[in-house]
Amino acid sequence: MSDLLNKTHRIVEKGVMEFRPFGQDPKGEKIRDVSGMTVRAYVEYLQETMTRTKGREAGDLALQDLTRLLNERITDPAYHVTPEFLQNPWNSYSYEFVMYLAEFCVELSGDSDFHLNLGREKFLSPIIQVLGRAFSIVQIYRLYPYFVEKFTKGALRPKVLTVTNGAAVMRLEISEKTARQFGRYRFGCVERICQATKSAIAEVPARMFLLKSAMIEDQRCMGNGDEFCEWRFTWEPQLSSSWVWPGIGVLFGGILMVYLHRNYPALSIWEDAGIAAIPAVIFWLAGTLWNDRRALQGQSKVIQEQLQFVEAQHEELRVAYLEQEQTAVELRHKIGELTMFYQIGLRLSSTLDRQYAIRSGLEALIGDLQYDQAMISLFDHTRSIAHKATLVGVSEEIAAMASALEVPITDPESIEGTVLLKGQPVLVNDVAEVHHRLHPLNQQLLTTLNTHGFLAIPLRFKDRILGAMVAYRTTPSLLTQADTNVLLTVGNQIALALHNADTYAEVQQLNLSLEAKVLERTFDLEQVNRHLETTNEQLQQLDKVKSQLLSHCSHELRTPLTSIKGFSENLIEGLVGQLNEKQRKYLLRINANADRLTQMIDDLLDLSRIEAGKIPMNWDEVNLSKLASDVIDQYQLLAQGKGQALDGRFAKGDLWILADGDRLTQILTNLVHNAIKFTPPGGSIRITTDRTGENTVMVSVSDTGPGIPEEAIPKLFDPFYQAHRQQESGTKGLGLGLAIVKNLVDLHGGAIAVECGKEQGTTFKVTLPIKPKQPPQA
Repeated sequence: MSDLLNKTHRIVEKGVMEFRPFGQDPKGEKIRDVSGMTVRAYVEYLQETMTRTKGREAGDLALQDLTRLLNERITDPAYHVTPEFLQNPWNSYSYEFVMYLAEFCVELSGDSDFHLNLGREKFLSPIIQVLGRAFSIVQIYRLYPYFVEKFTKGALRPKVLTVTNGAAVMRLEISEKTARQFGRYRFGCVERICQATKSAIAEVPARMFLLKSAMIEDQRCMGNGDEFCEWRFTWEPQLSSSWVWPGIGVLFGGILMVYLHRNYPALSIWEDAGIAAIPAVIFWLAGTLWNDRRALQGQSKVIQEQLQFVEAQHEELRVAYLEQEQTAVELRHKIGELTMFYQIGLRLSSTLDRQYAIRSGLEALIGDLQYDQAMISLFDHTRSIAHKATLVGVSEEIAAMASALEVPITDPESIEGTVLLKGQPVLVNDVAEVHHRLHPLNQQLLTTLNTHGFLAIPLRFKDRILGAMVAYRTTPSLLTQADTNVLLTVGNQIALALHNADTYAEVQQLNLSLEAKVLERTFDLEQVNRHLETTNEQLQQLDKVKSQLLSHCSHELRTPLTSIKGFSENLIEGLVGQLNEKQRKYLLRINANADRLTQMIDDLLDLSRIEAGKIPMNWDEVNLSKLASDVIDQYQLLAQGKGQALDGRFAKGDLWILADGDRLTQILTNLVHNAIKFTPPGGSIRITTDRTGENTVMVSVSDTGPGIPEEAIPKLFDPFYQAHRQQESGTKGLGLGLAIVKNLVDLHGGAIAVECGKEQGTTFKVTLPIKPKQPPQA
């Protein structure tokens, strides 16, 4: 309670709303704190007040200003409101939203007593006034908890302490959920609620029974720090019919008959009885009136039952409307997400500049997803550090500090290790809970950013983690799995853009390197012999063509291929609707051909890197049998599709070697892919691993295909050479696969051999050292 502000501080001071205004909360529960009838009463009274004092145009303008002020405080556009929406009685709202609306109504009307007048004028609706006349004031006041529950659904806790004919004491508390929504501004909020509630209760005698309004005596108020609000209401008592007089009439009739019999003996007994019967008649009339009253009470009971039935029907309709509204909100969210993905994709596909791609993605997180800050850091696998961070949403000084950080990544159980080593996203709603799992440098950064929660995902291209993207929230707001899914989608687009930018930069660097070598050789040749000038010019022209080819492969082909593949995958996954079988078949064919072209480009680039001595090698302990098994799993469906058997025969125990796992996988996938390509249906392919010496292992790929002509074997590993040029069109390629395999094997310090005979199948044997004395450098 010590951090609560006094009641002069209003909830609008805190800026934007922390809680969803309507629909469902992040846990999936319906938001039903305040009925739409209450909000409509606010809106109607604001419009009527402004119209009455300043004219109709002012009333309409006030509603437009009200929705504008509310929407400025709602961060998610899917929850923005309109005047028509606010006047719909079927809606339900959070209490935080209603208190923002209440303060804006006071501000726009300029009436400090807005809530007192609102309670008098609007909180007792005409239908309640009509139905309530069947009851007494006492009965209506006893129903006070029922009416409060109807309009607030547990957000307020009403209680009737005492009710007599002429006085009543009532109490009101707020629930813990409501208190959390009010936060530090609880006193100011409950003062508004207190004003509207007590003025509405005081109006019951005047509005329903044409009496004077009840007098209000404030006994306690939550706005002053009390645990509850308590009021005493007094009003002019209602007169009730007395049934004492009929009894007196009967008694008087009996006494009268005795008196007449003793003092007037001349009267006959019948005359005495007739005179004495007069009180009995009066008593009978009184009994009739009593029965009529009971009948009226029965009618009141029927009315009450009908009212309960109507309320039940109203509640069912309101629940149905809430579900419909939530569906509309979710649909707006999906449309917004798809639009954002499309716009990000356009920006990323239009550039090959790494820094522009990073900033575009981060700005989308802040502008479209309403995160407070966002950061991308790159991962250096060789040094095992996260570095070169780009942080947006902060000052230049803080961004520079983040950029200079180099965070070691060694513990897989740390937050950083979970993302960058395990490749798993991390969702944190309270930084204090995971503070001990963060590196001290990141602890300091989060403190500087005043972070309350964050969402971190790996930036992954294929099986390689390029870095991490983190989105921060500085206010308490629940992050969900849906937020993770959205961020992962954005992260995949950014990772692809980074890979394309890196590939393009490598190609550009290769071009520069090749050009430099050509110029150097040309200069040497010119110095040795001038007569080779013509030949040198031709070589320069050929090298220029080669540079242009590589540039076009990486830029002009890869960029549209990326878009084709991305959009075709989105269509196949049904993001824009269900597909029929023919559409799916064509899209799968498009996707497969895009993969084929991408592979050709990758082969060209790999060969260029190898020839230039620029291919990176990441040495690590690799389980050769496990790697071979993974390759079998990867190509099993392709082999089955051609009616082929693909299996493995591995050495007992694990075969651990020091190698680059990605490059070994590339070697095996090239060999297996070739085997599947040239083996006819019904054939078989087998991968075998074995230890061949103390420091060597062998992995072989055998098939039952047509074999390789003997004369082709010497040229088999030459770039662009194809031994099966007369094969069907489905097996055509660039002829780079085996050349790349041979170079990658050489980089591992190994050797490759081929055994075959015509129509007898082919076996490629790769021999590798288990632990090279000195790992070869690329």
